[in-house]
Amino acid sequence: MTTSASLFLRATSIALAAGLGLAACSTDAYENQPGGTADDALSSPETPAATAEETALAETLEEDFEVSKAMTLEDQWPDLTAMESALSGTEEPDQCQEAGAAQYGLLVDAQPANVQATVDTDALLDENATGETIYAFYANDAASADQLLEVHQKTDTACIEEDESTVDHEITQQEVAGQQVDVHTWQIEVSGQLTGRMIDVVGEDIYVRYSAAYPPQVMVEDLEDDVTEFNEQATERAVNAFEAAAGQ
Repeated sequence: MTTSASLFLRATSIALAAGLGLAACSTDAYENQPGGTADDALSSPETPAATAEETALAETLEEDFEVSKAMTLEDQWPDLTAMESALSGTEEPDQCQEAGAAQYGLLVDAQPANVQATVDTDALLDENATGETIYAFYANDAASADQLLEVHQKTDTACIEEDESTVDHEITQQEVAGQQVDVHTWQIEVSGQLTGRMIDVVGEDIYVRYSAAYPPQVMVEDLEDDVTEFNEQATERAVNAFEAAAGQ
């Protein structure tokens, strides 16, 4: 895969749910393609209704967090199914597309209740980022919190397995909402360009990701910000979102 192609899917995966901008995707782009939504209309899973947990969490995030938009699984469904159809229907997919197809396939098949919230522009932690997003997933029998982390992690890493790429990843533990959780901090670089920073908080049945996406040509060596400060602030937001999810 070329650097530009991997950067594109990396940026897409970070901007979407699950840590590939769903809002930027349209079902129209896939309807008339072989394997697109027009072909799959009869076999597509029925749109899941928003759960009480999702609705309450979306309201909490919009009221108590600096976010401009919070979407339940029901709200995300057209874009999720369009992305799953497009990626799974790719002929001769590379490892990045295969990882993306697995991620979206799990979300469509298992339908874990979740909320995706876009952080307000004036509340971004990193001025270099094009956007920051909170994702909060409720695990179920078909998709555990660890599985949800794994598919996001595979997409993150599969899309940058090439020369001159770097993944800085650390794991710590802390107690959140009365349970021990793993906290993952990530910074991903490709050819010296910063492509993503993510915080993952993984509990027994809740998985939360806080992610920042970046435009091309944000060179790591030119950055003046402190990644430690970003990680601390983003972790605080992710932990707060985890507590909000656990409280519903």
